[in-house]
Amino acid sequence: MVVKIADPLLMREINKYHVLETIRCHGEISRVEISERTELSGTTVSAITGALIEEGLIEARHTEPTAEAQRGRPRVLLGLVRTAAYVLGIKISEAMTTVTIVDFRGDVIAAVQLPIRLARQPIEVIVDLIEDGIDDCIRKAGVDRSKIRGIGIGVPGIVDPRSGRSYASSVFGEREVPIGALLQERTGLPVKLEKPANLLALAESWFGYAQRDATFGVVLLDQTASLGLWIEDDIHRGSSTLGPALGHIKVGSEGIACECGQTDCLNAHVGQAAIRRQMQQTLGGDIIASPAGQADLLGLLADIAATGDARAQNLIDGHANKLGLAVSHIINLINPGKIIIAVESPRYAEAIAAPLRAVAEVNSFRPHFAATELIFHSLDDQLWARGAAALMLRDVYSAPWTTTY
Repeated sequence: MVVKIADPLLMREINKYHVLETIRCHGEISRVEISERTELSGTTVSAITGALIEEGLIEARHTEPTAEAQRGRPRVLLGLVRTAAYVLGIKISEAMTTVTIVDFRGDVIAAVQLPIRLARQPIEVIVDLIEDGIDDCIRKAGVDRSKIRGIGIGVPGIVDPRSGRSYASSVFGEREVPIGALLQERTGLPVKLEKPANLLALAESWFGYAQRDATFGVVLLDQTASLGLWIEDDIHRGSSTLGPALGHIKVGSEGIACECGQTDCLNAHVGQAAIRRQMQQTLGGDIIASPAGQADLLGLLADIAATGDARAQNLIDGHANKLGLAVSHIINLINPGKIIIAVESPRYAEAIAAPLRAVAEVNSFRPHFAATELIFHSLDDQLWARGAAALMLRDVYSAPWTTTY
């Protein structure tokens, strides 16, 4: 439903966004159906779609009348022009940086991976490497550079979407890195920085499990544990704009130190560094250094547990206990319709699902738990990329209420 606003210019932009969003969601759709779904008048829809056709953002396709409607003019369906605009999505992690190009419909056109550790590099070198990756990806895609409308970047840790700065990251450490401003200066394109969980929330809303949900959460277990909250059709960032700090919820009393300086944060128990330390102490350093451990440490832990190794199973149960407590806090406080738990390793996601769900249920208010669906989702780089794309495409679609930026 479209909100009615007194400011005519703002109202026009909001209506334009809703029309484009309706076309994106339904692929090809008639003006009459757009009017029904947005509750805009037929005249308003015709005016907006006419302008969008002139701008080259949507196109009309004539279809023959169906058997039920043999009389009258051919039906006109409207769809997005795939080549109208492109955006770049960049995923930065400890061992790999992935650069992708996504078209106006949100489909991935090309991707380039840079297997380089950025942690100890000077910021100028980091920006050089990312810029080289962007150039390679554009060449691989064969797209017109002038049609690229912006860059969305996912960086784990604490990032400020207003300034484009990373303040504390498992990749860059505690140093402040103005990566957004530097990359914008180099490329001449708008750049937006987001934490991965927020990009995944956008991706799930646009393309994934939550396309019909106004309120849901995404719990991401990556280098750290983080939460993307989607409330009333937008990312919730709070008054600081940094968003929820799920990784720093207290989930125990063991006194285990966290990198933030406090103790018993969720990250201190289930962050990648914590899990690596636990496995080394319990299973031995050779496990960590093995090729399987280097490729998929969490998957290896799940495989060892599947052989009946009680030590590995105890570690997984411990992770499930801490994550289940954190998920129960989300259920009790927010009670979203869905919580999507995203893990990079499919084998680990399968191993942890049942015990995590059980802990969350025991610690949740029963009516709230019954109303919240838990979904376990293994990650891939394309989902990341499409989330970064959605971050920029919302601006191309002119979503005027995204005032955070």
